[in-house]
Order: sequence, then structure tokens, then C-alpha cells
Amino acid sequence: MNAYKKYVTIERSHQLILSDLPFRAGQRVEIIILAEDGQETNPQLEELRQKIDSATEQILAGNVTDGELVFEQLKTRLREEYGLE
Repeated sequence: MNAYKKYVTIERSHQLILSDLPFRAGQRVEIIILAEDGQETNPQLEELRQKIDSATEQILAGNVTDGELVFEQLKTRLREEYGLE
């Protein structure tokens, strides 16, 4: 089974809209929703997580021919923007 992970924030109470999913029409999928444990998330870390997820999605979707190059570029950007190693 292929897994797809995406972090979203509930904008409207009792409603969640998913879009830009890497699945074809008619394909059956299993949906599991896990809420965070209530701890405050660091906005910088959440932005970082979204960038990593976005790059991973592009690689998995086949939109990137050299995933290693994208990973290296992402690491360079994170080092420059956040001082992360």
C-alpha cells in the first residue's frame, strides 16, 4: 500500500477539504485522521515540514527526475534560512 502524508490545519469546525492528492479518479483510498497531541507547534518547524512534504510529493509524483538533487537543494535552503544542519 502506498502512503501519502499531508499536514493540514482545520479552517472550519467539523470540516476538512483535501485537494491536490496524488490519486486517480475511482481509486479507493483509506483515510486515517490523527490529531496532534495538543502541544503548540513551532511555526518555523511547521513551515519546514510543509517544504519537506512538498518536495517529497513532487518526487513521488514523478515531477522530479533527480530526487537526490532536490533533497540537496532543500538542505541548502534550510541551512540558509533556518541555520539547520
